[in-house]
Amino acid sequence: MRLLLPFLLLTAFHLPAQEAVPPPLTEYEGRVIARTMHWKGAEWLMRRVREEEEGPGQMREQLHVKPGMVVCDMGCGNGYHTLPLAEMVGEKGTVYAVDVQPEMIEMLKLNIERNGVKNIVPINGLYHDPKLPPNTCDMILLVDVYHEFSHPVQMLAGMRAALKPDGQLVLCEFRAEDKSVPIKPEHKMSKAQINKEMNANGFKLVREYDGLPWQHLMFFGKAEAGAAAVPAPTPSK
Repeated sequence: MRLLLPFLLLTAFHLPAQEAVPPPLTEYEGRVIARTMHWKGAEWLMRRVREEEEGPGQMREQLHVKPGMVVCDMGCGNGYHTLPLAEMVGEKGTVYAVDVQPEMIEMLKLNIERNGVKNIVPINGLYHDPKLPPNTCDMILLVDVYHEFSHPVQMLAGMRAALKPDGQLVLCEFRAEDKSVPIKPEHKMSKAQINKEMNANGFKLVREYDGLPWQHLMFFGKAEAGAAAVPAPTPSK
């Protein structure tokens, strides 16, 4: 014990310091950040009228997902988009399903088991770290979720690092320009605001689709090297 004690004391002073988590934001680039939808509201994601109101099937068609692709459903919830995406990428493809609420991930796992799906990888991410492996994703889809990020800069950096060089970040957000869309203002975004935030974090608009009933659908690629606002973080294990 006498020999062990000095060793323990020595190693105690050389333990790697944990990376400090930055404080959450309430505003970003002039926009009020919305609160994350609670997992108890998951049934709203599966409502029968969603197809009529939002056209999610039409939205997924516009993604042009092909068999064998690696796609991430960021803010996957209970898997409303995750399961169709898994079918679209096929057996040789993979869908990473990320959510910060463990309860959502558990509901997703139940849906995966019920449907016998084998190509979905559930990930319980952090508010400042998507926990995605680097340079793996052909596409990262965010449906009505980006506006809730309390750490937008860190999350965008993490997702940028996870995208392949020609990968795309796809945002589907309720239109702030349209007052007829029955969604609270803090849960809407304008095209100008989306472009402003994406451009500030190393992304450039490459395509957009304006045919959805309530939402913008905007596709972003990586801007030139060095354009990211902050260095990409090392993914957590």
